Amino acid sequence: NGVEVWSAVEGQQRFDSHVDKLMNYIRFWQADGESEKTSIRTRTRLGQVVEEGHFKGGNAPHGYRLVEGERVNKRKHRLYELEIVEEEAAVVRMIFEKYAYEGYGAQRIATFLNKQGYRARSGKPWHHASIRGIICNLTYTGVLRCSDHRSELLPHLQIISQELFDAAQYVREQRSQSGSIHVPRNTKGQSLLT
Repeated sequence: NGVEVWSAVEGQQRFDSHVDKLMNYIRFWQADGESEKTSIRTRTRLGQVVEEGHFKGGNAPHGYRLVEGERVNKRKHRLYELEIVEEEAAVVRMIFEKYAYEGYGAQRIATFLNKQGYRARSGKPWHHASIRGIICNLTYTGVLRCSDHRSELLPHLQIISQELFDAAQYVREQRSQSGSIHVPRNTKGQSLLT
């Protein structure tokens, strides 16, 4: 298209001959390797942060808010930690109890919460995908997770017990399996034995 590409270090990047294409391939392959190394370093550090019992960053899950902590980063900015929001935590407990003990599915829980007047943090009605995300989130037990890394139990972050979380995971796994299941897929319907 008549566009020239220049590098401050390597000069003009040419794509005219087969040798130019080979040189660019090697250059991009090397850059991709550096990118992969950076990714590994980042994942490793985030895992270390979680194992130390600190929030790795991102949006706070429903039931928590971000508050400035005592830690500072390299630029002297305070880092955020999680803190329980009791009004939201009550909804999280309700979600887990209905899912694990009352046979509600994610769609039915979302409908229930919306009919009761509860809203997601955004102010919008609850969606079943948000409920599923909550059900799978280990953070509510007071344990932070990043990939395979886990923190110790942090009692100040625990909204539900490990037993309730495990019961919800059992229900989730049973509902996802085909064949013989021990948990009903639906507890509401017109069938006699629903």
